[in-house]
Amino acid sequence: MAFVSVQFAVFLLAVITVHFLLPQRARWIWLLAASLFFYGLAEPVFLIQILAATCLSFWLAQRIEAAPDKKAKQPIMALGVVALTANLVVFKYTPFLNETLRSILGMANVTYPVPELQWLLPIGISFYTFQLISYLVDVFRGQQKAERQFGVFALYVTFFPKLVAGPIERAKSLLPQIHANPAFNRTDALLGLQLILWGFFKKVFVADRIAPFVNAIYDNPEAANGVQIMFATWLYAFQLYCDFSGYTDIALGIGLIFGYRLTQNFNRPYFATSIQDFWKRWHISLTSWLTDYIYTPLTRQRTFKIKLFNLMLYAMFITFVVSGLWHGAAWTYVVWGALHGGYIVVSLLLQKRWNNFARAMKLNDRPNFYRALKISVTFSLVCFAYIFFRAANMGDALHMVASLGTGWGDFKANMLSVVGDYRNEFFLAMLGIAVVMGAEILQDRLDMRKAIEARPVWMRWSLYYAGTLAVVMLGAFYGSQTDFIYFRF
Repeated sequence: MAFVSVQFAVFLLAVITVHFLLPQRARWIWLLAASLFFYGLAEPVFLIQILAATCLSFWLAQRIEAAPDKKAKQPIMALGVVALTANLVVFKYTPFLNETLRSILGMANVTYPVPELQWLLPIGISFYTFQLISYLVDVFRGQQKAERQFGVFALYVTFFPKLVAGPIERAKSLLPQIHANPAFNRTDALLGLQLILWGFFKKVFVADRIAPFVNAIYDNPEAANGVQIMFATWLYAFQLYCDFSGYTDIALGIGLIFGYRLTQNFNRPYFATSIQDFWKRWHISLTSWLTDYIYTPLTRQRTFKIKLFNLMLYAMFITFVVSGLWHGAAWTYVVWGALHGGYIVVSLLLQKRWNNFARAMKLNDRPNFYRALKISVTFSLVCFAYIFFRAANMGDALHMVASLGTGWGDFKANMLSVVGDYRNEFFLAMLGIAVVMGAEILQDRLDMRKAIEARPVWMRWSLYYAGTLAVVMLGAFYGSQTDFIYFRF
């Protein structure tokens, strides 16, 4: 059931209505039933799978907590992590590994008898797997008590607003809220509705309107030149951001209506002044997860005796390769992750030289210019990596990178060729990007939500109605349904 659909609107309205008609102590049970229905509606067999993973994690966490010491706890925790990881690998990576092995053996002229493997990817498996792994590790570390109510734990795993594409919630954040059985809060509910409306604006007014321009280039990269590829990739940066952050806003907004505060996942990422800063602002719940469960353990290992700084660099690069693999079972995602890891490693190695260069050029004496320069460089590096993230395969990605130097002799004509005859749609897309980025600039100076709440009632509701009309009347529905990009991960 896609978020951008009449079916979901009816489902959500029904869930909210029944939720607040029920006694407060029974509401979490209704939310669990609604979440299981939401997930099972897509593919019932996947409901069995997620419940099996939930049951295993619930049981193992209690065994970990009951074990007498760390030595006894460790194999139980390891069993859970291996089982959950194996489940993810089998369903998400087996076809990729099969084709990779076929290619390697093919280069050696060895016949590979296993046919191409294709099966459905369970929705949200990357997200709920990481969530369950973090829960088991936190119980092992003594940072989280093992949950004793299975229903509460199942709701923590399957809560429908965040189930498909995050945020990746930690047990210490969400479980206490479920136990609290929050009552209706008018302020939170209104804030939730604002977030939902803002999320839908980002998705259907901006992201889905940009999509055809991006698809026209990336679906036929052989016919594109460097200017067209550059422009389409720039557009894709805003498509991806508005799509993913739009989903997150909707998820956070729905959570607030029910009284749950989910994790913020974005903080103006395209205003980052470095790649390190970008990853503190982009997909924050994933960055936090990778830091706590991949990067930090790697830096504390004692197997390899190397300098701490070098160990940090290796750990950083490995962490970003894992991030790439988490995003998708394809070499394009691995390269995308490796590029970001490489960016950070190189920046750390050259940091002193860059600081000396900045002082020599007196860039610190012009802070606004220097900040704008760093933002521009960071955004350009992010966009270059997006070529691999968006390309259909490595062949397309490498061809597009090799073509970046072409087409610059007729820059304007090549730019306009991406727009084609759809100038009105492109104008609306640019208007939408300006609204989103403008709101983020203003957010740096004042709390937009508090500023809106401070306005008179007639002004606030006029703004809400105008936003709703913009989504309904000017949304880029194009007669078809467009899923959120991160639904594939």
